[in-house]
Amino acid sequence: DVDECAIETHNCSAAETCYNIQGSFRCLSFECPSNYRKVSDMRCERISCFNYLECQSSPVRITYYQLNFQTNIVVPAHIFRIGPSPAYAGDNIILTITRGNEEGYFSTRRLNSYTGIVYLQRQVKEPKDFLLDVEMKLWRQGTYTTFLAKIYIFITAHAY
Repeated sequence: DVDECAIETHNCSAAETCYNIQGSFRCLSFECPSNYRKVSDMRCERISCFNYLECQSSPVRITYYQLNFQTNIVVPAHIFRIGPSPAYAGDNIILTITRGNEEGYFSTRRLNSYTGIVYLQRQVKEPKDFLLDVEMKLWRQGTYTTFLAKIYIFITAHAY
């Protein structure tokens, strides 16, 4: 594998980030939705919300992740772990894949009241890119707070 990002042989624009994958690369752009501000390369935080319902339903934080696996990955495969940091006694989470899983390759499972995983439940036979939106609702001291993980998953051909 040649890292096109490191040796700068990619064709990503200045507004995009080059992400190396097995045998290739992807140009990714991370924009924050309106009412969010970029607090790091991969994270947006909500600026404000106007009422209780909006505060409950819109994510307080949106974080982007990139994962790279090969088509021969053994399933079921735990590919992503999520939970509040720090976690407190009494915390409870609900995990939902809200977008990107139309073909049912992925699922979520709670390991305990404050940790969940996203796992690949079906073999991906051909190289394929996914963008999963995984929402974590955290119940803490009587209120829900929503967090959104936007996970780019690149399944590449395995090297022989």
